Amino acid sequence: MAYEDNGAYEGDDPGPYWHDQLENAAKVFEKWERRGHKIVKRYRDERDAVEMPRMKFNILWSNIQVLMPSLYGRQAKPEVSRRYMDQDPVGRLASTMLERVIEYETTQFNDFDSSMVNAVQDRLLPGRGTVWIRYEPVIVGQPEVENELSEAEEPQLSNAEEGGESIDAAHSPVDYVYWSDFVHSPARTWDEVWWVARAVYMTKEEGVERFGDVFKNVGMTSQNTDDDSANQMTVKTSFERKAKVFEIWNKRTLKVCWVAKGYPQSLDERDDPLELEGFFPCPRPLMATTTTGTMIPIPDFCEYEDQAQELDNLTQRIYMLTKACKVVGVFNAEFKELGRLFTEGIDNKMFPVTSWAAMSEKGGLKGAIDMMDTSQIVMTLQQLYAAREAVKQSIYEIMGISDILRGASKAQETLGAQQLKANFGSLRLRSSQGDVARFASDIFKLKAQVICKFYPPELIVEMSGVMSTPDGQDPQMLQAAIQMLSNSTIRDFHIAVEADSLAQIDEQAEKQGAQEAIQTIGLFLREAIPMVAQAPETLPMASEMLLFLVRRFRAGRGLESAVERAMKALQDKADQAKQQPPAPNPEQMKLQAQGQTEQMKMQAQSQSDQMRMQAEAQMAQAQAQLDMQMQQAKTQAEMQLAQMKAEFETVKQQNEMQIKAREMAGREEYDRWKAELDAATKVLVAQIGAKAGLDQAAMSAQMAASEEIDSTLGDGMSEAINRLADMHGQTLGQISGVMQAISAPKRIIRGPDGRAAGVEIAV
Repeated sequence: MAYEDNGAYEGDDPGPYWHDQLENAAKVFEKWERRGHKIVKRYRDERDAVEMPRMKFNILWSNIQVLMPSLYGRQAKPEVSRRYMDQDPVGRLASTMLERVIEYETTQFNDFDSSMVNAVQDRLLPGRGTVWIRYEPVIVGQPEVENELSEAEEPQLSNAEEGGESIDAAHSPVDYVYWSDFVHSPARTWDEVWWVARAVYMTKEEGVERFGDVFKNVGMTSQNTDDDSANQMTVKTSFERKAKVFEIWNKRTLKVCWVAKGYPQSLDERDDPLELEGFFPCPRPLMATTTTGTMIPIPDFCEYEDQAQELDNLTQRIYMLTKACKVVGVFNAEFKELGRLFTEGIDNKMFPVTSWAAMSEKGGLKGAIDMMDTSQIVMTLQQLYAAREAVKQSIYEIMGISDILRGASKAQETLGAQQLKANFGSLRLRSSQGDVARFASDIFKLKAQVICKFYPPELIVEMSGVMSTPDGQDPQMLQAAIQMLSNSTIRDFHIAVEADSLAQIDEQAEKQGAQEAIQTIGLFLREAIPMVAQAPETLPMASEMLLFLVRRFRAGRGLESAVERAMKALQDKADQAKQQPPAPNPEQMKLQAQGQTEQMKMQAQSQSDQMRMQAEAQMAQAQAQLDMQMQQAKTQAEMQLAQMKAEFETVKQQNEMQIKAREMAGREEYDRWKAELDAATKVLVAQIGAKAGLDQAAMSAQMAASEEIDSTLGDGMSEAINRLADMHGQTLGQISGVMQAISAPKRIIRGPDGRAAGVEIAV
């Protein structure tokens, strides 16, 4: 059998062709699937017998628990509106009906919300999540049959009936597809993908009911035969034997084919059953890190897998050291009573010792017991805890998970710092949040196409509940809206999901939006009503401006119909007023003119009073805001001044302490030098006196005079010289020579040890 490049095949049976395509795609994604199973196992903390004793820090589980509510914290709500915000009552009613039907299905049934949760979890763990859209009608007189495959035999039914049997109810389920059960053609981008497939598991009875007797030849297995069997959770946990059936959608031939693993022929092949604009019954999957060269995603855990392993190693070491850090020791076996101190010891309990004298001789309790020193273990544990916190911080920086997202904060942080971290954390997640919102919007678009094509008109009206609205009570408008839904395409409507509506961050967003809409509309009416009263010809312009404003608020879309009716009533009243009445008599004209004059005066006075009150209110508000700003500035200035004073006092005290320390050091250095100089001077005086022939008494007197001269710094030098001359009877010339020698420049002679050994006169 030969195969063509456009996806077609030669021969009667496409089964072998699609088995080859599935096998080639499985080889391309084999490495990614093994990695995904490993990550899921790590998230679930599944361990084998070898890993059981090992301690781990499951940072992956913690990160996923933080990211899940940030990406999909609450059920998405569809927003269906007209493509262009112009005056189109029929389009407004049609979009309202479509939005209500989609919202009814997403809230009435749990398939959408559970599929979204599972798909987002697959996006965060293995890196890819997707869902599948089906059409499931309920025919009157037939029981509802739930099939795991797309109901290919049902969508070709008309909107009302088929073969005389009418459709009593309908549903477009959103099926979750396990991440390894979804296969597509290998490509670089999603636009290049030309076939998609998903695997489902069917029992023998289900397969025969769906495909007929041909399914009896399909082999049943109770477990997966692949190397990585973790993707067959349904098969593993079930005692029933099931077959793995692939549902393949070929975009090139616009056909759907079913093949079973282990069975070479195809089970069934049909034309496009849903006739979707994009053909595929699934949106573009939620993908982790990808590039333009391949659609094989890189899971987020791979970006910090090394740091997670380091975190596990540190946790294991902390665990081992914590086990080793305990109160243990030894005691002298002679005193057996000591062994009961830690096993039986309680508060205020004494233990008798029989050999107290021997124990006292050996140093008492300290000499009989010796405890293990755990100080080094404690220090090591402190370092390990610090290292683990550093590794955790590195992981949070890689993932962009701030303290605010984790609910952790510091008391000393300011409000501005916390807001900055919150904004930065939301900025890192904004891309992923937008991708999840895009994924939900694509699902709603697929459901909208199924609803418009296959749901009966009476069922759409019943599910939307528009009969209780003013627009729905108009039969012509209702019929036109139903006709628009039946004949239009998805391009006629704008279907979107806001990313902020998916996160559990601001629960008051809807209330704030409604309040903002009411305040804005009320402010416009206060300004527009006096203008229209003075110039009735401005009513059409004011009406269009008001409708333009209302349409821009999602909360105000429910008021659009009421505003249009009110504006139409005003316009009709103005048109009636323009009609010329019968000509009144002059007296009536005079009275009417006087009345109009009085009315205009009253209106002018009322407008003047209103403007004055508004001006006074605005001035009071501005004054209050100014006072608040001045008070805030004053408080901030006082806080800054107090902080500057505290810093100045701290610097001043530090400078004073430094100055005192330097003065003390200088005084000590000066006293040491002075003492050394005095000692050297005394030695020199003794030497000079001996050379001059002075006796011991004269030398003593000379040294005393020298000390007195030095202490008085020359003030009493003459008196000391005269006293010295009277005591020894020496001549004034000899003493003058001695004093000259004393006052001459000297140099201290130091010994080997650095101490002063003498003084010599400098030449």
